[in-house]
Amino acid sequence: MTLDQVLDRPVSQRQPQAILDEIPYAVMMGVLAEVNPGTHEPLRFVMHASELHMGNPTLPAMHGGALSGFMELASAVHILSFMETAKYPKLIDFSIDYLRAARLQTVYALCELVREGRNLTAIQVKAWQEDPSKPVAIGRAQFLCADR
Repeated sequence: MTLDQVLDRPVSQRQPQAILDEIPYAVMMGVLAEVNPGTHEPLRFVMHASELHMGNPTLPAMHGGALSGFMELASAVHILSFMETAKYPKLIDFSIDYLRAARLQTVYALCELVREGRNLTAIQVKAWQEDPSKPVAIGRAQFLCADR
């Protein structure tokens, strides 16, 4: 199934993991989507650590670029999973605050829609490892959502 075919489905039938499976970067990085309907975390993203994500081998810590790429990808897939009309989000701005060292272990991300306008969509994404109350990074993304 192609990304276009996934996005042609109604929002209620879109599977975030199917979207991720069609994005080569997501496959390479090993990003997964966990859907938990009816909970306060309806969609959570997971990236299990690998040598590919290594930043500082002496700690060992995750590379900041791997972490920010994961968070940016999570925010884009969040938009594609929940927008009423299928549109391709074009990243306008992404800023990230690194709050603590991310160890080379599984990292989770949760996205929150801040604003959905006619053209501009704002998302906040929080990444953590063991404890959601202790995030390793918080990001803000602005997307231009134009028709495909």
